[in-house]
Amino acid sequence: MIVVHVVEIVWTKATRGAPRANARAALPRAFAVAPVDAAYQVQYRRMSEDDGFRCVLTKTCCADRPPATETSLRLTLADASTLQLGLGATFCRGQPPRKPRSLALQLVPGETARLWTNARHTSYSGQHYTETIYHVAFGDAIAPDCFLRGAPDREFDQRADLF
Repeated sequence: MIVVHVVEIVWTKATRGAPRANARAALPRAFAVAPVDAAYQVQYRRMSEDDGFRCVLTKTCCADRPPATETSLRLTLADASTLQLGLGATFCRGQPPRKPRSLALQLVPGETARLWTNARHTSYSGQHYTETIYHVAFGDAIAPDCFLRGAPDREFDQRADLF
């Protein structure tokens, strides 16, 4: 059983400096997930400056097996007891550019992981910034609060200074 929980935070220059940046930094990065009854489950949550950083559940999906990718997250079941995780190139042409990491972490049953990435995006209307956190749980039984119990067993952080 695999559970992926994607948390995305989106902001602009308006909340880049204190005190609004402090409020943004204090936003939760992990949440409880719905009880799992499928081999694979993914949930997406988004907190956007445009919406007052209100947490919105934007997608929930279950499947009989995991996809090869979930946005930038790469998932590979090496065998029944090893889940390999990687990150693709910077999502949606964000800066700074990052090379794909096909293998960032490996999980065995009963373990959790957290992978972090961020980016600066430029368009004709200005800039916005994203922080994306991928929480992954792998095992026979996954508790709804598995991402709230403290630090994960494995962590990969590729956040960069965006300013």
